Amino acid sequence: MEERLSKISVDGMREIRDLDGSLDGRCVSVRGFVFKSSCTGKYIFIVLRDGGCTVQCMCEKPTDGSGGLTMPEFSSLRKVTHESYIEIRGRVVKQGMEISGCSKKDIEVRILGFRVLSIADKSLPFAMKDVSATAEEREKNPTLQNVAYHIRLDNRAMDLRAPQTRATFRVVDGVMFFFRTYLRQNGFMEIKTSKLIGSSSEGGANLFSVDYFKRKAFMAQSPQLYKQMAIVGGFKRVYEIGHVYRAEESNINRYLSEFVGLDMEMEICTDYNDVIRFIHSMLVSIFDNLKKEYGEELETIRAFHAFEDLKYRRDPVVLTHRECVDLLLNEGVEMGYEDDFNSESEKKLGSVVRRMHGVDIFVIKDYPISTRPFYTYRDEEKGITRSYDFILRGQEILSGAQRVSIYKDLVKYVEEHGISPSSLGGYLESFKYGAPPHGGCGIGLERLMKAYFGMGDIRCFSLFPRDPNRLYP
Repeated sequence: MEERLSKISVDGMREIRDLDGSLDGRCVSVRGFVFKSSCTGKYIFIVLRDGGCTVQCMCEKPTDGSGGLTMPEFSSLRKVTHESYIEIRGRVVKQGMEISGCSKKDIEVRILGFRVLSIADKSLPFAMKDVSATAEEREKNPTLQNVAYHIRLDNRAMDLRAPQTRATFRVVDGVMFFFRTYLRQNGFMEIKTSKLIGSSSEGGANLFSVDYFKRKAFMAQSPQLYKQMAIVGGFKRVYEIGHVYRAEESNINRYLSEFVGLDMEMEICTDYNDVIRFIHSMLVSIFDNLKKEYGEELETIRAFHAFEDLKYRRDPVVLTHRECVDLLLNEGVEMGYEDDFNSESEKKLGSVVRRMHGVDIFVIKDYPISTRPFYTYRDEEKGITRSYDFILRGQEILSGAQRVSIYKDLVKYVEEHGISPSSLGGYLESFKYGAPPHGGCGIGLERLMKAYFGMGDIRCFSLFPRDPNRLYP
C-alpha cells in the first residue's frame, strides 16, 4: 500500500482548512482524525477532521480498471476505527449540493489512496459526536449522549479535539498574546519570578509545601513581592505570565489550586488613577482584538454556550467602595462600609452597574484598610487604601493597588497583619535603599475567561486543571 501510495502524484500536502473549490480536479494529500465513517453499498464515506475543520472523503468499491483503491485496500479502509489518524490522497471534486455535517460544504475528496498513521482503539472513552454537537444539534437529535465533565477531564487529550474545547484554548492563547503585546508596546519587560519560596509570599497560610533538600519550601501563591522588588531594582515596568498556587479547599467550579497569573507592575509618575486607566485600556485592547482576530472561535463557542457580546467603554466606569456599598444598601443588601464584597454582592453590583451605565466591566476603588494586604498604600486619615478591583459580568477578575514604598511604613503594616518581618527579610530589606512609587495588578487568566464567557465552571479554561479533587492526568 505504501509503495502504491507514493506513486500517486499530488499537489502537495494540504491543510483541510485550505481546501476549497479552486482546487477542483486537483490531487491533494490531507491528514486528520476519522470523525465519522459509513459504508453504504459500494461506497465508503469518511469525515476527516483536522482542528476545527472537516471534509467528506469518499471512495467507490473498486472494479477492474477503476484507478482507485484495490479490493484489499477498500476492505482495510472499511475497518479503520473512529479517531484513527490517517493520510488520504485523492482528487478534490466540487459538489453541486451542500454537504451537511462538514465545515467544507461544497467539496469532497475522492480517495485514490490512504495510509493509517495511528490506529485508535475501538473502545473510546466517549464518542466524539457526543461532545461535538452544538446546542442546536442536540435539540434536533435527542439520542446524543451527555458526557459527564469529569470523564472529559479524565480523557483531556481526546476532549481537546472537541470543537468548543479547541476554540476555547485558542482564545486563551489569544488573551495571553494580546496581554503580552500591549505591555511590550508600552515599555514593559517580561520577567520570570521564582515559584519556590522559603516562606509565605503574602503572609497567608494557604501554601503547598515541598521538600527542598533538607528544609521546607513552598509553592508561590503570587509573584507580588518579586515584581515589586523588580521595580525597586530600577525596572520601571514589568510583567509576568506564570503559574500561581493556592492550597485552598474551595469550590472546584470557581477556584483552581493551580492557575495562570497575568501580573504587571509599573512606576507611578503622577497618580494611582493612571494605573487604573492603563489597566482598563489594556483590557479594552484585549477585548477589541479578540473580536477582531478570534471571531470564528467566539462563534464556535457561542454555538455550544450562548453568551452576550461584552459591553464596555473606552474610558472606565469607576466607583468608590463607599459608593458601591450605597448602591447595595439601596438594593436591600445588608452590609457596612468596612465590609468587603462577597461573590453575591459583586454579582448584584454587576447587574446594577449594567442597568445604570450600560457596561459589563467597571472598577471599584478605595477599599477600606481592613480589607487589603499589608503592601497596599494607605490614606490613614480617610481610613481607605489606594486600591481597586475590576468586576466583569458581576465577577472580580483582578485586584490591584498602589504599593507601600516607604520601608518603615511597610514594616509597621507587616507587623499589624501579624506577620514576622524576618519571614519577609529579602523583600523588606530591598525597600531600605529607596523605592519609586509603584502599583499594578494580578489577573487570574482562567477567572477572566470564565467571566468573559459567563460560564459556570472555571476548569473549562485550564488545559489540565488542578483542584482539591484532581491531580490527573
